[in-house]
Amino acid sequence: MILAILVSAALQAPPPQARPPQRRPAPKPVARVVAPAAKPKAFGRVVVDAGHGGVDPGAPMQTKAGLREKDITLQLALRLGEALKLRGIEVVFTRKKDTLIALADRGRIANQAGGDVFISIHVNAANKHWRNPGAARGFETYFLAEAKTEDARRVEAMENEALRFEGPRHIDSSDPLGFILKDMEQNQYLRESSEFAGIVQRRLAQVHPGPDRGVKQAGFHVLVTALMPAILVEVGFGTNSGEAAYLSSTVRQQALARVIADATNEYLDRYQRRVGNSGLTGSHD
Repeated sequence: MILAILVSAALQAPPPQARPPQRRPAPKPVARVVAPAAKPKAFGRVVVDAGHGGVDPGAPMQTKAGLREKDITLQLALRLGEALKLRGIEVVFTRKKDTLIALADRGRIANQAGGDVFISIHVNAANKHWRNPGAARGFETYFLAEAKTEDARRVEAMENEALRFEGPRHIDSSDPLGFILKDMEQNQYLRESSEFAGIVQRRLAQVHPGPDRGVKQAGFHVLVTALMPAILVEVGFGTNSGEAAYLSSTVRQQALARVIADATNEYLDRYQRRVGNSGLTGSHD
């Protein structure tokens, strides 16, 4: 009987009121740590040149994506430009899209921009007549002077072949006098270009898996009209499948851009300490 009364009372009792949900305090916003922008240098304007472009595809690349040299050079040049800007260095590009720029015009762009140094980015290619062309790999950096080795002459001819895409308006490359006169103008920058090339080569060795093929010299038309310390960097062999994959990687491109930017920064600092701001070639008005 007592049990029945308790059950009946429980059924007639009003349902318990639900407790209002407790509001948790909103989390405090996490402060984002943003790296401060580098202070612009009082000197140092770098002209970055992506080799080839437009109807000139450059050397083939052993990649499944069908990339050509002109694609890799542009990607790497843009990444290099960003890396230089992070170091407070002003950047001028000869091209920022897939377009053909005449070899002589690239140096003129650099001169008109008041550049202090000129960096031309390229991808090497093995001679198809070599015993094992697909095995060739490595990186090398050039400055403008007469080629001293057969391999330097090979690379010189390969890169200067871009003249055929420019039509009849370019200077005849068979005219030795015109080339020598331009080379005489460049002689005042020969030592600086050689030093700059050496710093870039040493820095590339920190991240590049391929063999260090050294600093070399050759008569590249793209360097002739750039009246400043000027180098051409062959960042690897597109004809080697392993290096082609390496050069196509965003992460690897960023690493290459970082060390080339570090090398450029080091060279500019050295040069500025030697001669002061007034000694730089560019007129930064």
